Amino acid sequence: MSKKRDYYEVLGISKDANESQIKKAFRQKAMQYHPDRNPDNPEASEKFKEATEAYDILSNPEKRSSYDRFGFAAVQSDFSSVNVGDFSTFSDLFSSLFRDDFSGDDIFSQFFGGRGRSRRPSGPQKGSDLLMDYRITFEEAIYGTKKIVEVPIKKECETCQGSGAQDGTSPKSCPNCQGSGVETVQRQMGFTRYISQQACSRCRGQGMIINKPCKTCNGSGRSRDNEKIKLEIPPGVDSGFRLRIRNKGEEGRLNGPRGDLYVRLIAETHEFYKRQGDNIIVEIEIPFAMSVLGGEMEIPTPYGTEKIKIPKKTKEGQILRLQRKGIQRKTQYGMNYGDFLILVHYHIPSKMTDEEKELLQQLKDISPLPPKQVKLFKKLIQDSKRNKVDA
Repeated sequence: MSKKRDYYEVLGISKDANESQIKKAFRQKAMQYHPDRNPDNPEASEKFKEATEAYDILSNPEKRSSYDRFGFAAVQSDFSSVNVGDFSTFSDLFSSLFRDDFSGDDIFSQFFGGRGRSRRPSGPQKGSDLLMDYRITFEEAIYGTKKIVEVPIKKECETCQGSGAQDGTSPKSCPNCQGSGVETVQRQMGFTRYISQQACSRCRGQGMIINKPCKTCNGSGRSRDNEKIKLEIPPGVDSGFRLRIRNKGEEGRLNGPRGDLYVRLIAETHEFYKRQGDNIIVEIEIPFAMSVLGGEMEIPTPYGTEKIKIPKKTKEGQILRLQRKGIQRKTQYGMNYGDFLILVHYHIPSKMTDEEKELLQQLKDISPLPPKQVKLFKKLIQDSKRNKVDA
């Protein structure tokens, strides 16, 4: 048998660690090495047992004091000798160890994904929330709109009144789990017996057995029906915006309240307007002459026509900005206005009249090449001649 390690070393804590630090350290080790999380790892099982033994000693003030003074000889602890059967379930064991920090069900849910020991709820249960995607046009997103949509809702089956059983019959408590929805599983590993819980294999965690299911809902107690719901979409929304309609989700059970309906909006794109946050970006083409000489032109926006000024010497790809002419939307702080951005391109016609060609030819004849380019070309030509002679 391998030599025992110091209990403080096992939990990774200092010798002056307080009660809270000891509990936290053990919880981390237990979550890491628990056998149900490492079913095919004997080493993890040993480390889990080692950590549990260390916690058993250090969490007890008297045992810890004796251990600090005289070592292992004073405590003679081997956690494999602990009778796990003294606890009604494995979650009770953890409840006793973590009683100041967690309820048994809380720590149990961390190990087994939320399958606690609570019995099947018998009181009102709130219905599930629903999430649906809804497509709107670019204009509807900009200006806002009202819509009537049909939403498939799970409601209480009218035939069986939500019981799931045929008329004249009723669900019975599951004999396998006695209505708790969970069953206990025991497993022996070496000298240690582990007890864990899982969803009941017979009733699948429902706690009830229906021998004669309702033919309308097939025993689910729920039926699906379309319900018309009014949506009020505010101006300025964008894709991903969610509307919350309270009490329009699925109906609750046993007279419980309805859930909520969440509608995720998907705004369609526009052939001219491109949205970027609260800004609108458009691309326009202008004649080359206007880019050089400047000018004015009218341009449409979602909120009306705007006159823009094209500055002289406007470059290809330059962006002009109309402030506060973008998306308009209301916030809790007041109205918010985006900008309207105009990306300018030169327009080169594919066909020209004879007059246009003649004018362009005249312009070409009187337009010199850029001086910097002429100087650079002259230097490069001279360099190439010199290099050719040297070669």
